[in-house]
Amino acid sequence: MSLHIESTEDALAELKKQRTKTLTAAISVSFLGVALMGLLLYLVHIIVAVPEDPPMVAYATQEGDNPDIDTPEVTQTTQRPSSSSTSAQVKVIAAVATADVAVVNPDIEVDVPSEELSMGIDIGDGFGTGTGDGDGGGIPGIISKRCDLNDRMKRITENGGTPQCEEAVVKSLRWLKKQQNGNGSWGEGQFRASMTGISLLAYLAHCETPLSEEFGENVLKGISFLVDLGMKNPVLSEQPALKEICYDHAVATYALCEAYTFCKQMDIPSISNLEKVVVKAVDRIIDAQCPNGGWAYSYNNKINPDIDLSVTGWNVQALKAAEHGGIKPTKGEIRSTLRKASSYVRKNVMPDGKFSYKENGNMPRSSLVGVGVLSLQMTGNGSDSAARKGLDWIKNNVKALQWGQGSGTENVKSNLYMHYYCVQAAMNRGGDVWTTYNKAFRDAVLSGQNEDGSFRKNDVGYVSGMSGKSVNIYRQCLATLMLETYYRFLPGTGEGTKNS
Repeated sequence: MSLHIESTEDALAELKKQRTKTLTAAISVSFLGVALMGLLLYLVHIIVAVPEDPPMVAYATQEGDNPDIDTPEVTQTTQRPSSSSTSAQVKVIAAVATADVAVVNPDIEVDVPSEELSMGIDIGDGFGTGTGDGDGGGIPGIISKRCDLNDRMKRITENGGTPQCEEAVVKSLRWLKKQQNGNGSWGEGQFRASMTGISLLAYLAHCETPLSEEFGENVLKGISFLVDLGMKNPVLSEQPALKEICYDHAVATYALCEAYTFCKQMDIPSISNLEKVVVKAVDRIIDAQCPNGGWAYSYNNKINPDIDLSVTGWNVQALKAAEHGGIKPTKGEIRSTLRKASSYVRKNVMPDGKFSYKENGNMPRSSLVGVGVLSLQMTGNGSDSAARKGLDWIKNNVKALQWGQGSGTENVKSNLYMHYYCVQAAMNRGGDVWTTYNKAFRDAVLSGQNEDGSFRKNDVGYVSGMSGKSVNIYRQCLATLMLETYYRFLPGTGEGTKNS
């Protein structure tokens, strides 16, 4: 571990102190609540013992009125103090004091999925006091709906999930916990930064933070590993000169941006240099954007043949997470960068709704339809004709996910890379698109899980140079994130509105 970041041991010790203080505060408040309740009961007893004054009946009479038909007004001269507000306050204080739970992620309340397209964001727009539509402090809105178990289960069932989805996610996170390396990373080889990033995303989507009881240490170590890389290297990777650095850096940046949102709003002080590394990482993505709006291998920011939609999709997700985390880059503006990216994505749509690997119809692929649609949603262009074509293609062609069936770029049966994007695009769209897609993937993913929480072998899309251990992590996280979509995202509420 580099000296650029506090040691994980010190950070864990600090978190344990925080938990101890929180527990002590909770016990103190509980005793206070009992005392207040006793006092309240005593006051009620005294009040009951005091004889009440008889009610005064006042007749409103006016000249010429017939008093026989006037309605009497009854006024009570003796009023008893209400105990409801006091008892409610005690309950609220006690609930806040027992704060040794993970945090929440940003959103807007939506009771019924709209037929409109959304911005397609998983962290929300606002930083209010928990609703996601204010400008004050507190946790961004959608985050709050991830963190309370009752809210999470409500969102799961309302959006077409089952209790088994939650059980599968917890089992998966426990399996991932056992796979974490001693230095806080996941996976091995040249893509260890991206595997660590996508593992963190799976934990954060379930509202697991450094303060979480079961997974807090794992999350803290994972964040620390990536921050350390960012302090030592120009990019978030152990191999900065790697051609495929665009994947490592983008996925890791995506995770750190979400982690930053949680830690900032929870006021977790244990991770030094997190904000510094996040700004540096976002600056690198903005600086690497090519003139046509896409991103290329090696982060070459010139027009070159290595620009493709797959690379662009991960960088768009990272920038969207940064935007919702309130991150202020020094190299440019996130919003203008995303607008420029949308112009590139539009050039990749095909007449039949597929999206091409490279612009202007070069190498159309079924596996990239979800990438194209989600990228347009995240850049604020979810109602574009290109996005609508892609959503129609998903609805008409992805009938069922068949675990373990088929492989290759045109595999619509079980390609998890494709389904990872499609499930997000469909949820953001809502309506019949989501209803149809939910039936296509939910039970198939659940059936693909082993008893120990791992997922059986299945096509994860094209990978090059990725070790078997990293492929297992990649498959695990893609499947887990799909099952977390029920509460990580909200159905579409219309272009230009604040939503998740």
